[in-house]
Amino acid sequence: MPAAANGAAGTDGELIVIDGDVAYNFWQFKRTSNTTGSAASFGAENVVTGDGWGSKSPFLGAGITAVGASQLGGLIVKDETNDGSIDHALQLAVDFGLAKPGAVGQAISSDGSNASGIVQEGQHLAIPPGTPMPAGLSALGQQVFKAMQQYGAYVVDVAGGTTNVRMQANAFDEATHSALLKDVQSITPLLQAVSGGTPGSGNPGTNPTNPTNPTNPTNPTTPTNPTTPTTPAADTTAPTVQWVAANGTGVTNGTGTVKAGDTVSLTLKFSELVNVSGTPTLSLNSNGTAKYVGGSGTDTLRFDYTVAAGENAADLEISGFNLSGVKDLAGNVANVAYAPHQPAGTLAVQTQAPIDPTPPVNPTTPVTPTTPADTTKPKVQWIAANGSGLTNGNGTVRAGDTVRLSVNFNEAMTVNGTPTLSLNSNGTAKYVSGSGTNTLQFDYTVGAGQKASDLAVTGYNLGGVTDQAGNSVNLSGAPLQPAGTLVVSATSSADTTKPKVQWIAANGSGLTNGNGTVRSGDTVYFSVNFNEVVTVNGTPTLSLNSNGTAKYVSGAGTNTLQFSYKVGAGEKASDLAVTKYNLGGVADKAGNSVNLSGAPLQPAGTLVVSTTSASQRTTALTSSATALAAPATVASTVDPSATASSSALPTTSDASLGNTSQANLTDLTFGSRKTVGFPGFQDNGASAAPSDSSVTPKLALLSQYAASSFAAPSATSTAAQMQGWLNNVAQTLAKSHA
Repeated sequence: MPAAANGAAGTDGELIVIDGDVAYNFWQFKRTSNTTGSAASFGAENVVTGDGWGSKSPFLGAGITAVGASQLGGLIVKDETNDGSIDHALQLAVDFGLAKPGAVGQAISSDGSNASGIVQEGQHLAIPPGTPMPAGLSALGQQVFKAMQQYGAYVVDVAGGTTNVRMQANAFDEATHSALLKDVQSITPLLQAVSGGTPGSGNPGTNPTNPTNPTNPTNPTTPTNPTTPTTPAADTTAPTVQWVAANGTGVTNGTGTVKAGDTVSLTLKFSELVNVSGTPTLSLNSNGTAKYVGGSGTDTLRFDYTVAAGENAADLEISGFNLSGVKDLAGNVANVAYAPHQPAGTLAVQTQAPIDPTPPVNPTTPVTPTTPADTTKPKVQWIAANGSGLTNGNGTVRAGDTVRLSVNFNEAMTVNGTPTLSLNSNGTAKYVSGSGTNTLQFDYTVGAGQKASDLAVTGYNLGGVTDQAGNSVNLSGAPLQPAGTLVVSATSSADTTKPKVQWIAANGSGLTNGNGTVRSGDTVYFSVNFNEVVTVNGTPTLSLNSNGTAKYVSGAGTNTLQFSYKVGAGEKASDLAVTKYNLGGVADKAGNSVNLSGAPLQPAGTLVVSTTSASQRTTALTSSATALAAPATVASTVDPSATASSSALPTTSDASLGNTSQANLTDLTFGSRKTVGFPGFQDNGASAAPSDSSVTPKLALLSQYAASSFAAPSATSTAAQMQGWLNNVAQTLAKSHA
């Protein structure tokens, strides 16, 4: 073994040595001389014939993970992500507040300690098939989502203040690390327990207040320590109708006259997404009925009313809402107690008997009928405004608020480019959706200093908006004023309370519960939690007592901001702490800057910043890849006197250990069901010269599960029953399928 090899920084002091077919996983390894070393424990895993898990007898043999699995199993490796996919299950280290005592599956031990936790170490979790991928994930985040949906992840350890996956730390750049840290916050809440088709309710990502919210078991009385979050109450708020709009042929901005045989479309906007079962209807003052035609799963439902002979109204309105089958996603029936009945404009219903044309006595049929080309330009029929705090287009908005402007045309439209609406507040509404329909949606976020007594459009900038035949929009007579009175106020909202810092936590490679040692080149991530959601303009930083600086990386729009600190040469601290918050540009939604009075400066734990150089990363030795790839070369670097001291290492009867050529290591299995692959640094048989950092093996938990492994929990299931299932150590892991 190269003389420079030593245990990694941090309390685990991990070291992995690959010798032929055997991977040695040392815990708390310390170099005592050029030829000797010591370790608290080790596990020797034959990557061809072994099962990847540790053992309790005849002696304790385990990797450094809490469950006893090899640290290489399930690691995210740069070589495989370069190929475009992660074809194995992943390692998952969950927030220690979520891990309860006890190990399940093939785990031999556990360091879970929270009796009210929701998962156990050794448990197999996965994202159910068919779950849509969250928007905005990085390229690596998308690969992680797909791997967790196809293969899942095993809970192998706990982490302080956050839930994360294990990856080859020295192979990915800082931007990739930071992006994945943000992605995991969106991915882990989708995980569910998997076990032979029996669904579980454990979800390591659904920390109701903040998934990175740490507790501090070493100093529970510190006022800056967050408490363990409680499960949020069930949604019992019924959806409400916010506005109703009418449109149709001959109807402009809700105004016009319709006759027998004409169709009027009534659009109902709700306060949240709703689902529809059955056929809801609207009773009208013309004695007619509007029937539901579409919109389930959105916040806008459409009802069509075909005028019948004898039906009349001076101004059409709804006389009754029949919405028993309209419910929000939590199952709450729509509340129509204060629903608006009158669409904007004046829509008269006047019926008369339609003219019955007499057909010609001898009609002729053209031999080759032709369809005339559509050269009629589409027109804007009406415009409507809605948003938080607005009712039927009426209300007041301020800086930071968003108004949705719906522009309706007399036919379906297509959109190329990004059309906009110029507004009398000096703001601009930008196109967001609607191409292929007759209503386009534009969003306007109110800027500081913008104001208007009644918001209106001053200019339609619709280049790229055409009908299906390619005709551009005819803006002659286009309405500019949405229904209602919408004030854009330049004054700030009534909220004048400044946000405050509640707690700060540190985590990173080699750190446990904020404890550990970092050196030049290492990266520490700080999570700074506020008592409300904050926005970020510019690049806030944290000044540190090591003379270093932590830079903001993500979190705007949430109540927790993430900062990254890369240790520089010569920087040191006996216990890393913040000396100054530089939070210019950080404010709550009302624009209030941060109140730093009493802000905590010290993360939980003791985090030493040492000036000595780092000798080891978790995922690679400091020796060259050539020294690890060729056993013959490794042997030549070992002092012959080390033979006697190496007797403490386990031996193997596998004849393949005598082969000094590089092995193509395959079929490392977890039990009789989980397969771990090890192709080394040669992919698909292609030869490549070894180089530093390229030899990290792709040991992988290769397991899939059938979609039938997931089932909806019984309506009568209780939290106690679900918790009981998670406590069942006899649960079986999902079997592989073709």
